[in-house]
Amino acid sequence: MKTDFQVSNVINNLSHLTFDLSRLPLYFLLMGLLLSACSSNSNEPQPPEILYGQDLCDACGMIIDDARFAAATLLTSGEFRKFDEIGDMMIYHMEHPEEQVQAYFVHDYKSEAWIRGETAFFVEGDITTPMGGSIVAFEDQTEAKAFAAEVNGKVFTLYDLRVEAHLAVHGG
Repeated sequence: MKTDFQVSNVINNLSHLTFDLSRLPLYFLLMGLLLSACSSNSNEPQPPEILYGQDLCDACGMIIDDARFAAATLLTSGEFRKFDEIGDMMIYHMEHPEEQVQAYFVHDYKSEAWIRGETAFFVEGDITTPMGGSIVAFEDQTEAKAFAAEVNGKVFTLYDLRVEAHLAVHGG
């Protein structure tokens, strides 16, 4: 029987190996560290997938079709809200304070990559956006300042924008 012969050869070849059971916890610890280092941070909120040309803005109902302006929020309930522009996102959440936001997501105007709104730099100026909010986001503050100079604009943080949105919705 060829199969039995092959199995017995493998067993005979492995029989000289020894395994120190006292080191088993160390092996598990090292394996856990290796796996955690290779995995992404699952606790970090991730942006939603937006189907451009199909998904609708939760604020105005328009089709979201340009990543440069698209924005989203992750609610504490686990639901996402998607927006065709940052201005709509800001006004929507001022009008819906019952929806608690866990994370804000915006696109870097230059690269179109998702970035966290909490760390982004926003430029409001002479910019044409889908709903006229005239706000775009940048990951890099230097790029935001340079763009603001080009569009007769001003640089804001998310906190600043939330204050502006509050004043626009509730007066000041």
